[in-house]
Amino acid sequence: MKYLATEKVNRGRQPEIDCLKAFCIVFMILLHAYEECAEEPGGFYNVLVGIEALTGAGAFMICMGLGMRYSRRQSPKDDLTRGFVLLTVSQLLNLLRDSLPCLIAYWGTGKQIFMATALLIVQTDILTFAGFAFLLIALLRHLKLSDGVILGLGFGMNVAAFALSGVFRTTGNYLLDQLLGFFLVTDAEAYFPLGCYFVFVAFGYALGGLYLRIKDKDALPTRVLLVCGPIAAVYYALRFTVPFPLLPDFFSTERYVMTPATDAVALCLMTLCVLSLFHKLLRLGGGEPPRFVKHLSGHINQYYCVSYVFFTPVGTLLLALRDELLPGTWLPLLYGLLVLAACYFIIEWNDKRLHFGIANLKGRKRTVVYAAIWIATLAIIVYVYPQVEEYATVWNDYLLAGE
Repeated sequence: MKYLATEKVNRGRQPEIDCLKAFCIVFMILLHAYEECAEEPGGFYNVLVGIEALTGAGAFMICMGLGMRYSRRQSPKDDLTRGFVLLTVSQLLNLLRDSLPCLIAYWGTGKQIFMATALLIVQTDILTFAGFAFLLIALLRHLKLSDGVILGLGFGMNVAAFALSGVFRTTGNYLLDQLLGFFLVTDAEAYFPLGCYFVFVAFGYALGGLYLRIKDKDALPTRVLLVCGPIAAVYYALRFTVPFPLLPDFFSTERYVMTPATDAVALCLMTLCVLSLFHKLLRLGGGEPPRFVKHLSGHINQYYCVSYVFFTPVGTLLLALRDELLPGTWLPLLYGLLVLAACYFIIEWNDKRLHFGIANLKGRKRTVVYAAIWIATLAIIVYVYPQVEEYATVWNDYLLAGE
């Protein structure tokens, strides 16, 4: 191909990928502001849902796959370590975001909904998915599988998980369903099953192999936009307006969780278009993204975790004290923007002064802290599970419909 070299010639930081990561996390944070803190999301929330449907979590995962090819540490052992760290960070987030605030709210109000929500200490959060994705990539790298085989495996897993969801959704035991929900679609909190979403990591991983060989970054984006743009535009125009046989409604929970293969392909094409568009915009502006974009891209996991601690516990507090969340359309948006700004200053302050991060812990400190997180997780499961009869999941809107 005239756009690709035989050797790796496109090394170093890729500004358009920074822009895509920043784009994804900003809209994800604003979307979370509505989902966690708004009484009746509407208006601008619907715009955010549309943007998220076209890129969102899938593009976030494609960036993760791309990053695996540009990382300085790419051995299976490094991937295993990264995967375990992400799983532990995810559990800490579940503790701070869901379980501890909900237990406090339950002890203060006696409302069973808070006890049920505290069981979200186990769930398929996107960081949990990322942890399992790194573990799987470690295995595939150890087996020395080619990029094409890994991509084929990703699509195969997606198709198999979608097909299986039509005949199997529950074992009859919630905890077992939740454990399976890390990998398959079940009736538990199976929001980002590995089987459904690994296709995006696999695509990003394969794309990264090509990205390293791009020798003409100015001409290739034009070709991508001309080829991929019309295909994605036509597909989404039809998908939004015409029922597709066998596929769930595009804006349904089922579609979001399952990401059927055709939707996954369209999202991959759309992500390629967005990357190409960002490259062209950057060339017009001098080639370098703004400092804030670099900050967002370089601290994407920190923004995700810190922002969520400002959202879900606040929503829990509002429900405990007022039985309702933030009113109107613009107040949740304003709060989301304030949280975004607060995250920037907190992360900057931590980088310059505190230098805290559990992912960077070493030796005995890491052992003690990580053990404490997993012991706390087990203790909360043992305490909460026997007291819950109806489980809060994405499938029943976390029991909020009846509140």
